[in-house]
Amino acid sequence: MFPRKSICIPATPPVDVADFLPIIEHPHFQKLRERKQLGVNYLVFPGAVHTRFEHTIGVLALAQRLCRIHRLPDDDAKLIQAYAMVHDIGHGPFSHQVEPILIGDHHSKGLERILDMKDAIEACGCDSEHLIQMLQGDNPLAKWISDRNLGADKLDYLMRDALHIGFHGTPDIEKIQFYTRQVPQGLAIEQKFIEDAKQLQKFYSYLHQHGYLNKTALAAQRMLQRAVQQELMQSSQDPAQLWDMTDQELHAWLYDVKAKVSKKLARKLFERDLHKTFLALKPPQYEYVERVVDKPIVVNQWSKAELRRFSEFANDTQKLLELEDKLVQQCNAEPGDILFAAMPYFKKLLPEDLIICSDHSERQFSLLQNDTDHLKSLESDYLRTFAVRLVAPTKLREKLAKQADSLQDSIKTAIG
Repeated sequence: MFPRKSICIPATPPVDVADFLPIIEHPHFQKLRERKQLGVNYLVFPGAVHTRFEHTIGVLALAQRLCRIHRLPDDDAKLIQAYAMVHDIGHGPFSHQVEPILIGDHHSKGLERILDMKDAIEACGCDSEHLIQMLQGDNPLAKWISDRNLGADKLDYLMRDALHIGFHGTPDIEKIQFYTRQVPQGLAIEQKFIEDAKQLQKFYSYLHQHGYLNKTALAAQRMLQRAVQQELMQSSQDPAQLWDMTDQELHAWLYDVKAKVSKKLARKLFERDLHKTFLALKPPQYEYVERVVDKPIVVNQWSKAELRRFSEFANDTQKLLELEDKLVQQCNAEPGDILFAAMPYFKKLLPEDLIICSDHSERQFSLLQNDTDHLKSLESDYLRTFAVRLVAPTKLREKLAKQADSLQDSIKTAIG
């Protein structure tokens, strides 16, 4: 049958959306048009203005293709495609970047919104309870979308983020889908195409190193977080209300805030007057990676245990704010002048192990457990990338860099 209604998005053939128009027309789904996939990273990568809406349509396209390739039963195919449509429905403004300082998370918010969309979902011939089971991971079919190596969500965002950031070298997504298999443990890839799977994991690593964890982008993310966090502390605004905002609505809200720190950081952020690194704490033997020529940056080595403790400490954004304020007082600076451009501890960013299977035998094995050279390569990628960075306005970098030793002592005392 010819498509009755299609949507065109970059790097994807026209996507047949006729079966899911009631979901697409729902206000929760329409708001995905105004939530950027990579948040404020567009301030570093001007092309990265693609949205959760575009990504979701891309995931639907991949879901439709895998259902055809693997000749899945009609009921299973419909459920998988419907799940593709709602898998990101819980995201708030600027995607993951504001989430740590709001009440709840995009997963629980997604469950709420699926219930709100019950009538639209049923109008598509689907059951909202089945989609809730998919989102909660209670149905093995969900892996076709959510598997962290081979799921359609992962495959689309790697391809789409790379396209809009301006990176090349995307793996052959169609071949990977063609040779993906569902096994009791989840998804696996046929052994003949193990090199394609390794390339996919290396590309994921590359995108983190040079895109998602770009140091300027991390500084921008913390400026946004701190601006929102400070205003919520000093106002009667219910944090839950921010979940329903679009990027533009949160942007407007930040221009009307009362907290002095929030107003200053929001102005600097959206004028792209971003904080810069003056102190970088790197894993042992990786200090050389930081570019410091003609820059007032101090680079020091911390043990993996110390870096892990800091990352665990930074998960509590209230403690992080209090430490930032303590360092500001120590340096006689203004609130908001010293921020942490933090990232998750590097092992959390490693791809999950991948099951390798064979179409000609029952043999299965785990990629990372058996290919130790590949695992070491991935670990090395993240060790090169990982850093705890203190950032500040450009005019203060040189002054603050001279106080790096005392600041480090204060950080170590705080994290225990």
